[in-house]
Amino acid sequence: MYAFGFVFVTLPCLAILSFTAFAACRAQRPGAVKALAHVFLAFGLICGLTPVGVMAWLAVIA
Repeated sequence: MYAFGFVFVTLPCLAILSFTAFAACRAQRPGAVKALAHVFLAFGLICGLTPVGVMAWLAVIA
């Protein structure tokens, strides 16, 4: 049950934080910070789409 709590509660929260950091880094002028923004975007997408993948996986095996 803790794993489901992590997947469906913690990961979406991390995705929101990551997208916020992406927007903050994207607004900065230096190029290195803008490159870091893409790392935050990738991490946010992974965290945000993992619950969707778990639901699809559970629908297939059920």
